[in-house]
Amino acid sequence: MIASAQEATLPVARFDAAGKLAVDEALQRGEAVVLPAPSPLAYVIAGKTAAAVNRARGRPHNHPVAAWEPRLDRLAPHLALDEAERRRLGWLLAVERVTALVPQARDVAPPSWLEPAASYGMALLFGVAWEPIAWLLERHAPLFVSSANRAGAVPAVDLRQAVAAFGPEVWVLDGDALRERARPHASTTTLRFVPGRGWEMHRRGIQDSLHATAGRSDYLADVLARADAALHRKPLPRRQDGRGGRPLRRSRSSDRDGPGLGRPHRARPEAS
Repeated sequence: MIASAQEATLPVARFDAAGKLAVDEALQRGEAVVLPAPSPLAYVIAGKTAAAVNRARGRPHNHPVAAWEPRLDRLAPHLALDEAERRRLGWLLAVERVTALVPQARDVAPPSWLEPAASYGMALLFGVAWEPIAWLLERHAPLFVSSANRAGAVPAVDLRQAVAAFGPEVWVLDGDALRERARPHASTTTLRFVPGRGWEMHRRGIQDSLHATAGRSDYLADVLARADAALHRKPLPRRQDGRGGRPLRRSRSSDRDGPGLGRPHRARPEAS
C-alpha cells in the first residue's frame, strides 16, 4: 500500500488490493482522496461530500465543486436539456472528458447530492469514465470532485506533485504508471450550455490547449462536430461567429440513441 520506504509516513496507495481498500475506506470515512485521471488530464481530488473536498483544498466548505456521476440516466431528469443535447452531453463528458456547466430543470426539485455542484440554476458536471477507477465509481458515485491542488496552486499532474500538495492528510492513489507522463497534462476544458445559444466555452483547459497546439482552430466547433458524427446525427451548421451549433435556438431532438456515460451569473461555479 505504501509506494516506497521514503514515503512510509505518507498515505500513498498503489493500484493493488491493499491500495484500493485504503482509498475505499478513506471515502467511507468521509475523507477526500486524490485520484489519477486518464492522460492528458491532471489528478483530481474527490469525496463523498463537497465539504471534504473543500476542506482538503483549504477552501470554504461551501465552495462550488463538480458532481461526478457517470450514470447519465440519473443526471438527465435534473437537467434542462432536450433529448439530443442530453446525448451530446453524455459524449462530451465520457468521450471528450470535458467538464460541463448545464442548466438545471426548473420543474423538478434538485436532489441533495447535486446541490453542492449547483449555483444560480446551473450544475457543474465531471463525467470521466476510466477503467482503472471504474470500481471506485461503481461503489461510491455520485462523488464531488475538484482539481488536485491547494487553493491558489497549480493542479497536480503526477504523484510527486499530489503528495507535495496534500502531505500526510490525504490519501493519493498512484496512477503514474497508467498515464503517458511525457505528455502535457492540465485540468479539463469546461463547456457550458446556454439555452437559446447552445454550447459555449466557459473555461480553457487541456483539451482546447492541445487542439491549439496541433495548429487547429475553433476547438468548440470541432468538438461539437465530432460529437454529432459519433452520435450519427447530421452535423450542425456553423454559426456566423464560426462556432458550432444552431444560432438562437436549441437543438432538435432525435429518436436515435446515443451513448451514456459508460461505467466506469452568477452561473460560474468552478471546480478548480
